[in-house]
Amino acid sequence: MIEFLKTGDFCHIQVLVTVILAMWLLQVLAVCIDFWSGTNTARALGKKLYSSGFRRTLSKLGDYWRVTVMFLFTDVIGSLFVWYTLPFATMLVTLAVIYIEGRSVWENAQAKKSQAAKLPKAIRDIIRCSTARDAEELLNKIKALTDETLGDKRI
Repeated sequence: MIEFLKTGDFCHIQVLVTVILAMWLLQVLAVCIDFWSGTNTARALGKKLYSSGFRRTLSKLGDYWRVTVMFLFTDVIGSLFVWYTLPFATMLVTLAVIYIEGRSVWENAQAKKSQAAKLPKAIRDIIRCSTARDAEELLNKIKALTDETLGDKRI
């Protein structure tokens, strides 16, 4: 920044602004991927999607941006020093957001793969049973599935 004040050269400022905008874009992409993962998992589990989940995503994005703007102040002050060449605080916040959203995507993937995700389909199959024998066979399948799930937790 001091170089700009001395020479009027916008090159350094352009680099800083480009990196900051790229970091903000990465944060938005991370939140969008988490939203996609969450809706995909909810569908796989047979859950209804409500607008409150959509609002929560926008709220989360707003929270992240408020924190990012606070760290941007650190970058603005840091840019006054010659050795502060990149917006390190914004990059740090972006890494934290990507980490948080990545964990959420991982948790959604685990929930989707869990044995419990198979139970809603089994319950729908019970309702569709036309004879007592069909229902009994299906209940045995559910019992085996439950025993398998409990066996995984005992290990």
